[in-house]
Amino acid sequence: MPLSTEEAVRETYRLALEDNLRKSLKTKAEFDQYGTIQAEAANRIDAEKDAFRANYHQRLGAAREVVMREHTSRILDHPKPDWAVDTPPSADKVDLLARNRVQADHEARILAIRVDQTDQYSDLRQACKDRSTRETQERAEHARAVRQGHAKDAFNLTQKVSPHETQTRGRAGPSRS
Repeated sequence: MPLSTEEAVRETYRLALEDNLRKSLKTKAEFDQYGTIQAEAANRIDAEKDAFRANYHQRLGAAREVVMREHTSRILDHPKPDWAVDTPPSADKVDLLARNRVQADHEARILAIRVDQTDQYSDLRQACKDRSTRETQERAEHARAVRQGHAKDAFNLTQKVSPHETQTRGRAGPSRS
């Protein structure tokens, strides 16, 4: 079944996010969390597909009831003309509408799992960015602490007067007397 434009964009975004996230993982904990998210989503999708196959006929029966209820319910918004006759939908049409409804519900469940997976990936990516920012700040603070006082010490070292110079400063030089 071809994807709608919105679903195609959503799936492309999920795959791009997944690829970008894989590149930004640095620690074992992040890799483990990424693997957990991926495995959980795959398990949930497999479970939904299995449940769809196993419970298809029950879902189809429930969908038929809903379709029939929708078609037989009275709508009292405006009166119909005398010549308009309400004919119940044919059995084939009810089956078609019920199958479409069951398939749409199944796809909506899978979509909800994918959206949840994308949200978890986004949270993990944000955690990776926060970790990276924190590490960068810690490195900068460490470098600043190491460099602190270096310029002052270097300046004082160049201004330092040797003991020999202090002894010779007071003398003017040889005299010719």
